[in-house]
Amino acid sequence: MQDGVSAPVIGPSAILPRGYLWLAPIWYLGAAAALAFSRWPPIWFRMTAAVGLLCALIIFVLALNSVTTRAFAAGQEGVDLGLPHSSRRRGKLRRGMRHLPWRHIERVRIASKPYGARVELILSPNASLALRGFRHGPLRRAWRWILLVIPFWYLLRPTALTSPLDGPPRYQVNVRGLSVDELRRMLRAIAPPDVTVAVLVRKR
Repeated sequence: MQDGVSAPVIGPSAILPRGYLWLAPIWYLGAAAALAFSRWPPIWFRMTAAVGLLCALIIFVLALNSVTTRAFAAGQEGVDLGLPHSSRRRGKLRRGMRHLPWRHIERVRIASKPYGARVELILSPNASLALRGFRHGPLRRAWRWILLVIPFWYLLRPTALTSPLDGPPRYQVNVRGLSVDELRRMLRAIAPPDVTVAVLVRKR
């Protein structure tokens, strides 16, 4: 986009579906339970294996949370989220971009974070159903989450960055390398006057 802002997104939201990272502790608990109830090998070996798996889990989560992907751009026409089709990532839905026109965005909320800033794009009531997302029931949501346990199932799911959140319908982006003031100034310069750009301040 010309005359806009482009920034890297930190974390696994641009490459993995929402909730996928929570499977890592579940996998660890399953492995730890198997080691705890096993009678062989010896207890010292099982405890060492459990500690080693825990260290591997921590490194895995920290590595995914530090992944940086250029998957956020905003310009005069709207906001683009996600990876371009030219990306080498496997999975068709993982390479899809979500375009949010400004006319479908009601307000933008920016919050300061240690890595940069969190941006929330809150949709207006007249936003299309495709942008707002279809709201599944509790059982359907639980089933879709359980399916993530299947190897490579995540390739068939859209990424967290391109999936809307509920209450109110919104998209969330963790931007790295830009301060709250910089983002507010850049977005205010390109967003239409009727779109509110606000900075969230923590109450002390």
